[in-house]
Amino acid sequence: MLNSLKLSDIAARAGGRLVGQDQLVTSVSTDTREALAGALFVALVGDRFNGHAFIDQAVKQGALAVLVSEPCTVEPRIEVQNTTEAYGEIGRLSRDGFTCPVVAITGSNGKTSVKDWLADVLSNEAKVLKTFSNLNNQIGVPKTLLSASSDDKFAIIEAGTSFPGEIERLGHAIHGDVVVLTNASGSHLQGFGSIQGIAIEKGKLIETAKPDGVIILNLDDASYPYWESILDGRECLTFSVENTAATLYAKSIKVSAVGSEFELVFKGASYPMKLDRPGRHHIANAMAVALAMVGLGYDFSDVVQRIEHPAQVPGRMEQIVTKSKALMINDCYNASPKSVEAAIDVVALFADQQKWVVLGALGELGELESSIHTGLGNYAAAAGIDRLITIGPIAELAANGFEQHGGAGVAHRCETKSEATELLASLNSDHVILVKGSRSAKMEDIVNALKD
Repeated sequence: MLNSLKLSDIAARAGGRLVGQDQLVTSVSTDTREALAGALFVALVGDRFNGHAFIDQAVKQGALAVLVSEPCTVEPRIEVQNTTEAYGEIGRLSRDGFTCPVVAITGSNGKTSVKDWLADVLSNEAKVLKTFSNLNNQIGVPKTLLSASSDDKFAIIEAGTSFPGEIERLGHAIHGDVVVLTNASGSHLQGFGSIQGIAIEKGKLIETAKPDGVIILNLDDASYPYWESILDGRECLTFSVENTAATLYAKSIKVSAVGSEFELVFKGASYPMKLDRPGRHHIANAMAVALAMVGLGYDFSDVVQRIEHPAQVPGRMEQIVTKSKALMINDCYNASPKSVEAAIDVVALFADQQKWVVLGALGELGELESSIHTGLGNYAAAAGIDRLITIGPIAELAANGFEQHGGAGVAHRCETKSEATELLASLNSDHVILVKGSRSAKMEDIVNALKD
């Protein structure tokens, strides 16, 4: 944590009441597995946990004070109505003490890749605070902000959402100097009802940015006009794959199984570029990273050379050789309809190998669950996928769509992941295998069983 905080200041920020002596705390924690000497222990409450049950343990481990929403006799304590919301406010208190640039990133697809890529580039010259893994929710974001140190020169914070209103809370805590919105697509449809609902939710990161913040938007996204309408005077930089109206666009694109070659056009000047990762979606991510750096004050000609090698996010288009020497693409980190299509497009680039796709169910699609899975099967068939393996009854809808499309491809309907693993175990260097599914599908079980 950057600075010690007074309990009275925390209580005021969180809208709570301090009971007992005002003191300085040197850290804020929600976990009794962490070092708690001199800390404020925040008793978070969720569907499956209640931090109030660990208050005595926290005090024994040296916690100086507690923040609670249930009856408690420990002093000093801060009493609030909602400890999770209060934790977010403490995160904002820490963020206000951080004087270096803060970049906030959200989107249905690509946000983690952009976050890691940007942080990786910036870390070549300075210490960077970034969201660890996918801790991008109302607990993870304050935790990241509270871990800032005086050595950090940039903060790159990812904001995700699972319910309406979450991005607004996270954006309030982050208060971004630069905001990147990669896109809005059909993930979390069950919670938001429509793409428009998702776009409105993601747009809260714009509305909670600093008034003089720089906003990076995807001009190719259908939600761009809405996001543009809520800029409220903030500077906007746009990127596009081939739309010349964008601040930054790509042209002369050549994609292959080993990477991409293209030109970036910025303010009328062209810059040749190569990426050692296949897929057009990496080109879009590269432009988002480049414009974020421009928003941070970097010269574009310097940026281009810095971003040639994307950071590898574990479980995101990660190429692994199996025990039997097949090339496996591990894309199990998570899945949305658009990310499945992007991954299929990459597999389709492997013209000299037989192309297999292993698909687990996509979650949180609501009433569109059937049509989306069926559509993904159609998409795989149209892309020339040779074999589609589906796991379970929901993903089986994709197998139906694959067969309905016609063609020479073969669908395999598996009830279990072990059944699918048996089908894949003997595939060799003549084969490329994509493994994909939502986090809940735990498709990494297949990857772990197959990898060398």
